[in-house]
Amino acid sequence: MTPGVAHADSPDPAPADICSGGWTTDIYAQSKKHLGNGEKYKDGPGGTMVLTRIKSGSASTKITAGGGVSVSGIVAEAKIEVSRESVNDVSWETQHQYRRNITRNKYGNAQYGSWGHNVKWQKYYQLPNCRKTQISYGTAEIANQTVGFRYWEPSS
Repeated sequence: MTPGVAHADSPDPAPADICSGGWTTDIYAQSKKHLGNGEKYKDGPGGTMVLTRIKSGSASTKITAGGGVSVSGIVAEAKIEVSRESVNDVSWETQHQYRRNITRNKYGNAQYGSWGHNVKWQKYYQLPNCRKTQISYGTAEIANQTVGFRYWEPSS
């Protein structure tokens, strides 16, 4: 090896025990997302929105793009990298009262669901010299055990 050349830049394999090699699934980007399910409620313009009863419902983790990974595999990785409350499915059967003042000349909207995440994932094979061969990548919506209303106000 030439002096001053890092192992990563060298054509020689990395020293033993630097990378274990094998298949790896990794989540490399995340953002919060409400996974709404069921009716969307609308009231206004202005005034007060009060929701007093919600039907039972559920939200599920979905792989929205890509292939080569399972929902349970993505959820397992999300429990490590995103939120330990990540789940394959979450359901609810509840009566939940929600009250919100609606801004004048706006319409109040609400929907019940899981406060989950959008994630980007990749699945690759890592060689013992630490180089990666990317096999597949995609996105997923990860359901979370935390459920509740999402509220928003459009002008119409």
